[in-house]
Amino acid sequence: MDIQRILLIVLAAILGGVLGSFANVLVIRWHEDCSISGRSACPKCKSRIKPRHLIPIFSWLWLRGRCAYCGEPIHIQYPIVEALVAVLAIIAAVRHDPLTDPGFWFEFLFSAMLIVPVVMDVRWQEVPVEYLIGIAGLAGVWQVVYPPASIAVVLGRLSSIAIAFAIATVFFGLQILLSRQRWLGLGDLWFALAMAGILGWKKLLVGIYLSYIIGGSVAFVGFILGRFKRGSHLPFVPALFAGTMVALWYGERVTLWFLHAIQ
Repeated sequence: MDIQRILLIVLAAILGGVLGSFANVLVIRWHEDCSISGRSACPKCKSRIKPRHLIPIFSWLWLRGRCAYCGEPIHIQYPIVEALVAVLAIIAAVRHDPLTDPGFWFEFLFSAMLIVPVVMDVRWQEVPVEYLIGIAGLAGVWQVVYPPASIAVVLGRLSSIAIAFAIATVFFGLQILLSRQRWLGLGDLWFALAMAGILGWKKLLVGIYLSYIIGGSVAFVGFILGRFKRGSHLPFVPALFAGTMVALWYGERVTLWFLHAIQ
C-alpha cells in the first residue's frame, strides 16, 4: 500500500469522525424534536460548546467524558458513534479508491446514514421515518441511474429496485400485521425499505437472512446470561444494520456459497 493510499484512508477516517459528530447532532435533536440548526450546547447546563470541545473522539477523551463547564458526564454515545462512522469510512476507503471509485461514497455515506436510526432504536426505541424514506429513495435513485447506461439497462435496474421494495414491504409488513407489532415494529419496516434501496433485491435477501441470524444469536446469548427476559422488547434495527453491512460487503460471496451448498 503506497503513501497516497494510506493518506486517503487517514483522510477518510477524519471525514468519518466529522460525519459521526453530525450524526450525533441528528440523533439528539430529532429525539428532542428540535431544529438541527444552531450551535451545540451542553444538555445539562446549556452552555455553548466551544470548537475545541467538538473534535470528534479526542475532545471526549480530553475532557474525560465530562462537560467542560458543569462537569456533568457526557454520554458515551458521542465517541462511540464518531468512532464507528470513522471505522466505516476506513473500510470503504480500503475497499474502494476515494478518488476514482464512486463506490466509496455510496458505501460510506449510506452506511453512515444508517447509524442514526440504529442509535435512536437502541436508546429510545425510536426511528426517524421521514429520514429512512429519504435514504431509501436516494439509494434507489443512485442504484438506477449510476453508472450511466442505456434505457433498457436503466429499466432493468428500476425493476430490480422495485422488487426489493416489494420484498421488504411484504416480508416485514406481514409479520407486523400477523403479530400486531409484537414481533416487529413499524420502524423495522421503514429500515427494511432503506435496506432495499441500498442493497437491491438479491443482496436484500442475504441481508434479511443474516439480520435474523445475528439478532437471534444476540437474543439467545442474552437470555442465557440473564440479560433479557421472556417478553422483553429488543431493538431489531441494530441487527438489520449488521445484516445490511455484511450483505453490502460480502453479499455476492454469501450468495455463491449458499448456492454451492444446496447443490
